[in-house]
Amino acid sequence: MNSLRKITAWLIPALCLLFIASAVFKATRPSTGLDFKSFGTLPVVSNGRVQPLDSLARNALLSIHGKQHVPGDDAPASPAAWLAELNFNPALADTRKIFLIHHDDLLGLTKLTRGEEKSYSYGQLLPSFTALQPEAKRIGATASQTWSPYEKALMRLTRNLTLYNQLKHALALPGQDHLESEFTLFLTDVSGALVEVGKQDRGEAFSQSAIDGASSRMRIVVDWVPMTEVYTTPSGDGADGWRKLPDSLIDAIDKQSFHPATLAYARIGDAYRAKDAKAFNSAIRDYRAWLLENRPGNLKKSSSETLFNSIAPFYLCMVLYVVAFLCAIVSWLWQGPTFRQAAFRVLLIGLTLHTLGLVTRMLLEGRPPVTNLYSSAIFIGWGAIILSTALELFHRNAIGTVVASVVGFATLLIAHHLSLSGDTLEMMRAVLDTNFWLATHVVVITLGYSATFLAGTIATVYLIRRAFGNIPKSTAASLRGMVYGVICFATLASFVGTVLGGIWADQSWGRFWGWDPKENGALLIVIWNAIILHARWGGMVRERGMMVMAVFGNIVTSWSWFGTNMLGIGLHSYGFTDAAFLWLSAFMISQVLIMMLGLIRERGLKTHSGSVELPESSS
Repeated sequence: MNSLRKITAWLIPALCLLFIASAVFKATRPSTGLDFKSFGTLPVVSNGRVQPLDSLARNALLSIHGKQHVPGDDAPASPAAWLAELNFNPALADTRKIFLIHHDDLLGLTKLTRGEEKSYSYGQLLPSFTALQPEAKRIGATASQTWSPYEKALMRLTRNLTLYNQLKHALALPGQDHLESEFTLFLTDVSGALVEVGKQDRGEAFSQSAIDGASSRMRIVVDWVPMTEVYTTPSGDGADGWRKLPDSLIDAIDKQSFHPATLAYARIGDAYRAKDAKAFNSAIRDYRAWLLENRPGNLKKSSSETLFNSIAPFYLCMVLYVVAFLCAIVSWLWQGPTFRQAAFRVLLIGLTLHTLGLVTRMLLEGRPPVTNLYSSAIFIGWGAIILSTALELFHRNAIGTVVASVVGFATLLIAHHLSLSGDTLEMMRAVLDTNFWLATHVVVITLGYSATFLAGTIATVYLIRRAFGNIPKSTAASLRGMVYGVICFATLASFVGTVLGGIWADQSWGRFWGWDPKENGALLIVIWNAIILHARWGGMVRERGMMVMAVFGNIVTSWSWFGTNMLGIGLHSYGFTDAAFLWLSAFMISQVLIMMLGLIRERGLKTHSGSVELPESSS
């Protein structure tokens, strides 16, 4: 029997490791046919940073469709494959139903009908452009804070249509089926026309038709330039040294030769349209070889980011945290150490993967772990799990595992929804892109967020178990000790983080404190945690009262984390997100309901011997 328990305690973690290994194997498995995996690793500059085509495609699909895959039985198998189709076979890409329309008034403006799905294709929306454009112009002239739900939906659709068009013109010019020959004709005709212009200037006989033909070709390329904001050609150092594909064509006139990137994308597009996998893969392989020799840093970064995207470590962590939670709950029901040990081991596997994902993001960005709302959710979850793991090592009652898995899953779920707004590895905003003090401020104060949320979550476990079942005295003591210790840490971290933020603000903005909403929110966390400790030390609250106050700490922290950003004012309003308001309100209401569980008086506390102690006389 003991052998079976030992096997079970290791079997579940082993299956989780196998689950991770299968994801890594799938991500690293070579492509068959057209090598879209290698295509996705090719670096470009978009959104102010070097990124692979894979990330460009994924972020676009998340923004447009809310998912990283294209619907349909014959749809491209990966985001990179969709991007290739969009550039090299746009007529087919225009039939893919990826544009979401939820608002009925907006749907009426497009004159489309609601089907089983809420997605529509670019081709279906094309006839309504004449109606959408004046509406977008009218709405754009007003303050975004005054937009109605219909106006927000219309502006979101307009932005997505613009993004789609920009991507469509990033690697090819729609309507040109033989790019390499077209590029060669462009260079030949323009070079020849320049010779004819020289003859004209010298008063010699010249060919006007040659000049007119070259002017027509040049006009097409010049008109192509503003159609995209993706920079494909590494012509200089850093992100500022890249050129758009049409710009690189114009640059070829002076050099009398094409940049390797220009030729590579022309050949890739021609091979794609010809369904020539050998030529497609060869063009990618040759360009990667050039990048390895001339831009090895860009290629390494884009390849690493593509692998990171394919493995999706944070999604795997969510699955592992669910498994850890279920195992911990089973351990409570069966009162046995087997599933508690299995749950903790699965949690450690998830934490390790979570840490690797966090470190990888830091290396890809070259920045501290917290640079935007998305990364703050990742880091808050990680910090809470670290603290919970320490609690579980000390108490060994599965409470730390349950709390860690709940907080980890919840924060990663929040991060997933935040990723729908676009590039999560975006460049840090200039107002935040400064020095050491900023990095330490953000990390320390985010740990304060983590600890406050952790204390509130442990208190939630206490109140739920107390309301719906008696808690053993030892368990109640453990929960009380956990909450008290975590609140002490949260008070210290939030206070130090706030002071560090003031030092950074003094260096960056010339003042230590400005009563900015975000600053006020950080101060509220410090004050509330200090109030809890003061109330406990002064005897104003006992066990139950401390737990209720700790749950209210979740409301204070969530407001400081998200709510202050939604005000749209102050120097910290960079993280504004409309969609979060409803969820933030629902979360706060849920915390109030949990606090109300503290009003339920318990019959008594069970001891290990089965006797019953009288409940506490006050809160």
